[in-house]
Amino acid sequence: MAEPGELVPCTCFFRQNYRYAYFSYLSVSPGFTVAWAMNSLMGTAAQISPRHAAAAERVCFIQHMGQKVLLIDYSKCDAKMMRLVVEEGHRIISRESPNSVLTLNDVSGASFDAEAVAVLKSRVAANAPYVKRAAVVGISGLQALIYEAVQAFSSRRIPLFPSRAEALEWLVKD
Repeated sequence: MAEPGELVPCTCFFRQNYRYAYFSYLSVSPGFTVAWAMNSLMGTAAQISPRHAAAAERVCFIQHMGQKVLLIDYSKCDAKMMRLVVEEGHRIISRESPNSVLTLNDVSGASFDAEAVAVLKSRVAANAPYVKRAAVVGISGLQALIYEAVQAFSSRRIPLFPSRAEALEWLVKD
């Protein structure tokens, strides 16, 4: 059991050739991973590429001060991985109840291209009905321009914090 305020590991599980009797009907093709990812409603099994599995590992729920927070870790992503992580984040968020999700987005050292920015703007806007509170960490340099563009496009104000710890404190306050 985690102590109050302790950051706990993600609840995402990935293993090569995941083999439990319940999942024995799944076939594993070379170069693919069978992933079992937990969301708030149920576990799901799916066959996905290694690149998609890596993106899915970057999106997971953590507990902070007894509350569930969706950590979306874009840190050090290239533009292609950024697009995959954005889509995975939207997949998880859109399965939650409206106005219920707390999100912590870490963009430290991430790279963007025009397509990644377009996908990000679109998904941030689409996630709005589900997100109760969102926070961003890791903005530096030219990322500030992208940050402002995403907020303007989505009509959302997403506060920027200097650290994950400060962002988590703000997300769970009330």
